[in-house]
Order: sequence, then structure tokens, then C-alpha cells
Amino acid sequence: MAIDAETERLETRKAKRDLLFAVLAAIAVAGLGWYGFGKLSDSVKRAGLQSKTQTETAETKARSGPIQVAPRAQTPEDPEAVTASPVVPVTPALRGRYILPPADILLDLARDSIAENDIVTGARLALAALPDNPGEAPSAIAGAAYRVLYDAYLNQREISVFRGHNRFVRLAAFNAEGTMAVTASSDKSARLWDVATGKELAVLKGHDAEVWSAAFSPDGRRVMTVSFDKSARLWDVETGETVSVLKGHDAEVNAAAFSPDGGRMLTASYDNTARVWDTTTGDTIAVLKGHKNLIRSAAFSADGSRVVTASRDKTARIWDSKTGAELLSLRGHERAVRVAAFSPDGKRVATASADGTARLWDAKSGETVAVLSGHDRYVTAAYFSPDGSRVITAAWGDNAARLWDAATGRQVAVMSGHEGEVNSAAFSLDSRFVVTAGGDRTARLWDAATGEPLGILAGHDNAVYTAAFSPDGTRILTASADGTARLWKAHESLAVIRLVENRKNVVGAAFDNESKRLVTETGSGLTEQWDVKTGNKLGNRDVDTPEGRAGTLAALVPGDGLAQLRERESGRILATLPGARDGVRIAAVSADDRYAATVSGDGSIRIIKVFPTFAELVAHLKSTLPRELTRYQRKELTHIANTVP
Repeated sequence: MAIDAETERLETRKAKRDLLFAVLAAIAVAGLGWYGFGKLSDSVKRAGLQSKTQTETAETKARSGPIQVAPRAQTPEDPEAVTASPVVPVTPALRGRYILPPADILLDLARDSIAENDIVTGARLALAALPDNPGEAPSAIAGAAYRVLYDAYLNQREISVFRGHNRFVRLAAFNAEGTMAVTASSDKSARLWDVATGKELAVLKGHDAEVWSAAFSPDGRRVMTVSFDKSARLWDVETGETVSVLKGHDAEVNAAAFSPDGGRMLTASYDNTARVWDTTTGDTIAVLKGHKNLIRSAAFSADGSRVVTASRDKTARIWDSKTGAELLSLRGHERAVRVAAFSPDGKRVATASADGTARLWDAKSGETVAVLSGHDRYVTAAYFSPDGSRVITAAWGDNAARLWDAATGRQVAVMSGHEGEVNSAAFSLDSRFVVTAGGDRTARLWDAATGEPLGILAGHDNAVYTAAFSPDGTRILTASADGTARLWKAHESLAVIRLVENRKNVVGAAFDNESKRLVTETGSGLTEQWDVKTGNKLGNRDVDTPEGRAGTLAALVPGDGLAQLRERESGRILATLPGARDGVRIAAVSADDRYAATVSGDGSIRIIKVFPTFAELVAHLKSTLPRELTRYQRKELTHIANTVP
């Protein structure tokens, strides 16, 4: 769900108080220069008192932290690192009125970005260290850039950036097929996107205030948006036109959902009510009245017969979705209830509260089944896994998410790693993975059985509000205060074209002479063939046994479980090839130097696209990286360039 509106209002009021102090401070320290003015401007922006143009400029500057210069690597363990020795000046690829630091500084910054999982920024910085013609780069620069760019290429997960909104993107969601996405923004619009291409399909304009949430109908033909203009709207996905305007709430509307059969819609409002609407006519079916304060979330049960709501009045309530009759009031939380959700079988409800706890409830009796204690304040999410076995919670206080056994309420794991508040958490549809969205500008991927961290999705320039899996689990969609939504590959890097499991008895792997097939051999002598472009298993007839032809690249496994891609003649390490956590046992490269393969200890086989030359790797990254360096990052580079001795 989107970040809470009431919390944002409280923050705005706090910012206005800060503004008063900042005004006094600015006057007091005016003679000291820009510091006082900077504090004043920041408070004005956060208080919402700046003009639109000024606010957007300030937000742009705030999205990225300053780029720091890392110490130049100069150790025997990293012989390819660029040292502090003088190098021939390089004309950078990044042009314009910005002044760039020397190439070795750019490469140091690139390594830092990649180490922080901001892969695209790292690649862009490394490319900026090269001339337009990579072949003209000094050998020391080219050698170091080779390794950095391969690291970026083999670890890149960011696929595309949905760019078009000019204010916060509150939510981003897939349709049921995973082919389309919808984004809801503070700029008063929602937008539809093609997931395959990243292109904008339609701008849904009509609301008079920020759009807080959006949802696709189950058949994907309609989208519902809700807004702080006190209305909801239903849109035709194909045409982008308004189908109906849902009016009836007396205050801001902040939650949107369709019934499982698509015949009804659900909204929740700050007017203390929720409403059920007819999708075809747009008429109100039921008004859910009973809460004594604003409603923060609302959701249907899996069979559509009931609705559960969460309110600032410290309760969650269960309602009959057809009549609007209140069935149960779930009481026990000591502060506002932020989220309430049914289990997949409808027998339980999970709630998250500002009192620092989540609770499991019996959805028939209303009794508390378990109190999920561990977070120290404000739990922002509480949801069941699709298979019903787990509950995920997230919080602002301890900057963590937690996994719980849904049957007993026992804590399974603490998922720590975010360096700021955790705004949301979601399971993949197969219940195997969790993704969290944080105020530290990242989303993070976790194992839903153990809580083990599996990856960091870094690249947003401001807080990430929501993150969601595609229906097939291969993609993740994030929404951020930086005004963008971003699409990521969920599990493997973009370079890995296929993952084949359960071949633990593989003892050998090699590509055929035409580099079209990977041939694997088991300990019993059985051979199997795999198409290198698709990863699909091929028939075992006419096995083409490789003859040992070699290209300019080689793949080695030194014994530490890490596979290395090397130049055959010089022995220079170009990249570490991906494998499973238990290490790589076998590695191979095709004769045309365009594919590599690894076989890991768990039996998984990965086929990786590689490049015969440095120039081809550079050209590929230039054409496929989904974004440029931000204007603020370029200004920071100029600052660094002007301060480098």
C-alpha cells in the first residue's frame, strides 16, 4: 500500500514548526553565508509552502546523496585497480557543461556504486571514464574499466524506468497477466505502462488532487484510481477514458480494491467509512459505517463475501460486503491500526498497528490468536503469504521486516538491512520470496522460508514506497518519491539467460563447436543438450561432442567456488561469473567467446552471455542501461573535479 497520508500530514505540520525556527536561525546566521538559507529552503519545501517549480527543483537535488571520492585502490590483491600514478588525460564520454573528475576517480566512484548495488550508476560512471572510442583509452584505464563494466553487466537487475510523473509515485502495480503496470502519483494523475518495453501507454487525467492508489480489475480491462479529491474513478484500459466517477465520500479516498470476481469495487476514506460499488453501473452497493476515525486500509476476503477495514480508532472491523452490516470489531491494539488483511482461506485476519505490534485474529469469533511482538514502533505492513503459511510484517521503528509462522504466531526470522524505515512488504505469488520497500531508497529481496537476504535493488533517488512481484515472480515493480517507478529482474542478473535446476550429478560441461548448444555429462555417462539462447533442453539425439576448440576467453574455477572469466593469452581476470551460493564446480566458454556456463554445487546450470571484445561490452551497456546519471549527480561530479588536486 502507499505510504500513509495522515503520517505525511503530521510530518508537514512538524516541518512548518521547523520552518519558524529555520526563519529565526536564517536571520541569526545570515552573515555566515548559505547555510542558513539552505536550512530555510529545506524547511519551506518540506512544509509545502514553496512554489511548484521551486519544490520540484529542491526535490531533484534531494534525491541523490553526494558522491564521495573513494580512496584509490593500490593493493596487491587487486592488481587491476587504477593507482594514483599519472595517466594520460581521457576525454570523457559524458559531455555537456559539467566538468568531470579524472578517469581514475570516476572508476573509483563506479566501484563504490556497484558495491552499494547501484549498478546502473556504477556503469554510467565507468563509461564516463572512457573516450567515445574505447580503443583510444590508456591501457591502465581500459583494463580497470573492463572489470568494472563486467561487474555492472553481470549484476544489473534494473530493466526500465517508468518516467513521466513530476511528483511522488505513491504506488505501482501489475495487472493479472504481468504485461501492464499502473502508477498513482501526487501529480494528480495515474499512468499505464507496457511492461515489456517500458513505454507509457496512457495518462489517466481527471482527478483534482493527488492520486493515492490504483488497482486493475481481475480481467485487466479496467483500472480504478482513488484520490484526495474525495472521489474514485474507473477507467477503460484500452482507451484511457473515464468509465465512471464514483462520488459519495466526504473526505479523501485512500484505498482501492476490486472483488475477486471483478463485479464490485471497494474504497476507504478519511470520512470514517468504506464503500462497496457496482463495477458496471458505478452505483453504491453498501456504505460501511461504524469506525470512529479515518480508515487507513480496506480489503476483500478471497471469496468476496466480507470486507476488513483498519482504522485510526484502534480497531479493525469485518463487514458483510453485500449488505454493509458490521460482523465483528477486532479490539486490542492500543494505537491506530494501519493495515488489516484476510488469510487466503478467510479464517484469520492480520493487523498492523502504530502500537508496535501486529496481531492475528480468528475471523469468525473475533478473538486474538497471537500478538506478534518484536518491532519497537509503528508496524506498516502485515500480510499473509499466498499459501497461508507465513505472515510478513514491516516497521518504521527498527527498520526491519519480520517473518512469522501463521499458525502459531512464532517469529521465524528478522530481516534487517534497510538503513531507514520499511514502508511496505509483499510476497511473491508462489510464497517463496519477499520484497520490502524502504526509506533508504532501496527495495530488498528475501527468502520467505528463512529470511535470508537475496539481493538489493538500488537506483531510486528517494524513498521507495511500494514494491510488488509480477504474477510469474520474475519481475519486481517499485514506486518512489523520486517520481519514477522502476522494473527489476527479481532473481538473476540480466546477463543470465536461463537457470536449470536439479542436475547435481553433472561432471562436465562444454559448448558445441558452433556455440549453439551446451552439452552436459553426468557421472553415469548420460549427456544432455541445452539451447544457449533459450536455455531449453534439447533432445539427446545426434549429440555433438565438443572438439575442444578455444577462443580468446577462458573460464576457470580456481578452487574457491568462484568461476573467473579470463583473457586466455594474458590471464587477466575480466569478471566473476555467477553461480549458486554453495559455489561453482564447473565453468566453460564457447569457442566464439559469446557464451559462458557454470555448474554449481546445488546442480543448477547457468548460461551467461559474454562479449569477445571490450568494445562490444561497452557498446552493449551504452545501448541497454535504463537511465542516465541525474543532474544532481553530474553537479557533484563537477564539484569533485574542481576540488581534485
